[in-house]
Amino acid sequence: MRIAVLDDSQNIGEMLQQYLELEGHTVVVYYSPSKFLVNIIEPTTVSTPFDLMIVDLFLSEGMSGGAVIQQVRNIFPDLPAILISADSTWEIEAARRGSPPVRVLRKPFSMATLLAMIRELKGE
Repeated sequence: MRIAVLDDSQNIGEMLQQYLELEGHTVVVYYSPSKFLVNIIEPTTVSTPFDLMIVDLFLSEGMSGGAVIQQVRNIFPDLPAILISADSTWEIEAARRGSPPVRVLRKPFSMATLLAMIRELKGE
């Protein structure tokens, strides 16, 4: 599976990339919402270069993960998304309601939980 990860924490991005690649996935990590959007939403692209996006809820550059997912879904409405966050449950739930359908994982989460969610999204 081709997975795009957007998290402004380099440690989290690298950890997710290493773990998911060990599981056989192709992973590209972005640390900037604007670079992520430029690389995902290209005018010459007919289909998304990814099968899944994992996006942190609160990002730099004044943009939320929910807003990023909405922008991507304006072009690719069926692209599965997992929203990750260490914030409070009510903030996560508000974000989930704002960008349905999206799966949500609260940090810290286990890699086994993330992999199970990915398998579920793949229909396995």
